[in-house]
Amino acid sequence: MKTMNPDVVVIGGGVIGAAVAYGLAAQKASVVMLDREDFQLTASRGNFGLVWLQGKGHGMPRYAQWSQEATEL
Repeated sequence: MKTMNPDVVVIGGGVIGAAVAYGLAAQKASVVMLDREDFQLTASRGNFGLVWLQGKGHGMPRYAQWSQEATEL
């Protein structure tokens, strides 16, 4: 059995975990990403594209408008 000694272990293979692992690997870090089989509506699957309207764009009218357009689509 081969022993692994990564520089970083990323727990969770959703959008954020995958992005972190990818960014670290691009910086030449040795990365292991751990994830589990997921039948739940967790963050990445339940909110695909991060398209929620509530709480977005306070003080940023164009961002609020863009969020509204994305929600309607």
